[in-house]
Amino acid sequence: MWQGSGVTIVVDIADRATPELVDAMARLIPQLSSSNPPPTHAELAAIIANDSCDVLVARDGDSIVGSLTLVVFPIPTGIRAWIEDVVVDESSRGKGVGRH
Repeated sequence: MWQGSGVTIVVDIADRATPELVDAMARLIPQLSSSNPPPTHAELAAIIANDSCDVLVARDGDSIVGSLTLVVFPIPTGIRAWIEDVVVDESSRGKGVGRH
């Protein structure tokens, strides 16, 4: 948990594609990309079920205000990770959500 700038942020790993998460992605992804639609429930469920992916969700109280996808994969020299699709809701930007 992180508190600052009038927000209390809790970050969790999504364990299933809930209607709340699907709705949040429908709101957040267009703020990140105008060329790709937000994932459907089935697509989001497949991402979450993938052993190489973790979808992290930032909450301020009951509201999902940000997300990112962490992809971890092996290569011949070890384990690597990529952070992709980082997005913070425009109403929560500038408050440290992304930094947290």
